[in-house]
Amino acid sequence: MNRRGLGIVLALVSPSCGKADAPAPSAGSAGSAGSAGSAGSAGSGEGEAAPYVKVAHDALVGHRAPAVTLDLLDGTQVDLATLIGRTPIYLKFWATWCVPCRAQMPHLEATYRDHGHDLAVFAVDVALNDPIENVRAFVADKHLTVPVAIDRTGTVAEAFDLNVTPQHVVIDRAGVVRYVGHAVTPALERALADALGSSTAPTPVPTAAAPAPAGLPALVLDNGTRFDYATRPRAPLALTFATLFCDSYIANSRPEIGATCAAHAYHVEEVHRAHPELTWLTVAFPVWTSDDEIRDFHQRLGVTVPVGIDHGNAWFRQFHVRDTYTTILFDAAGGELGRVDGDGAPLAALIAKVK
Repeated sequence: MNRRGLGIVLALVSPSCGKADAPAPSAGSAGSAGSAGSAGSAGSGEGEAAPYVKVAHDALVGHRAPAVTLDLLDGTQVDLATLIGRTPIYLKFWATWCVPCRAQMPHLEATYRDHGHDLAVFAVDVALNDPIENVRAFVADKHLTVPVAIDRTGTVAEAFDLNVTPQHVVIDRAGVVRYVGHAVTPALERALADALGSSTAPTPVPTAAAPAPAGLPALVLDNGTRFDYATRPRAPLALTFATLFCDSYIANSRPEIGATCAAHAYHVEEVHRAHPELTWLTVAFPVWTSDDEIRDFHQRLGVTVPVGIDHGNAWFRQFHVRDTYTTILFDAAGGELGRVDGDGAPLAALIAKVK
């Protein structure tokens, strides 16, 4: 398909994340993205997703793509290192609970069917609050043929600075990230057409992205403090890993998951109030999460536990959390005493293990 063909597909897909059944989580006061720009610019037509897109755009565009391994739904693996610098690549990060992700899937499928011989296309499910049965059911229902990857550990999301769903990443034939976006826009169309027309001719080598810091980055908490796991006081610690919009936005498409999240949050607050001596923090999944979402979260659920956003997804990956809510209890030496997911009903029994 040429540029005109991509434009026809584009016309069939809404560029707005709020067009489908329910709006995406709000970006608060971020406002609109402004006027359209080049394919590599952040925020062109992205609306309220613009500030989230900018984080990944600034970290990735102009740099060589991360050489991660994709675990596909069919049980096979694809090592991007074997593709980077040889063929253009198009990644779309998504989840079955994400309304705009589902609305945009026909565009991704059409792109794969028309360009799969020249363009490596993958739908990367973020695998957070998204059971694999839901993914299989969606793929079957929509008759998708595009390869679907499952980011079981969060490694791929971390490597590509996932901050919004859907998140599109276009990598040119030389292996350089040329575009990051959220909506299906003319900028995405141009980026795909440019990637298909790119060559592997020698070009100035882009500066590599800065390596991730050793260990876990400190959490900046909404109470104005910072929490550094490596230098924390040697005392028991409870960490609740949460998707702050699970009880609201996700509940619109997955009500059973939303109800479970809300129940866990209430149990956390109940046990936290009963044990004020225990250091307890909420680690927030970074997608669609800002200071405004934290304030809404506190007001909506009456939560008093301090919240820090896991920018980069390092905490979720380090502690192998793929279902939120999940609460993990550590002893004074840092040993894990146990973890509770689901509705959080066993939390009181878990906290009773603290000596």
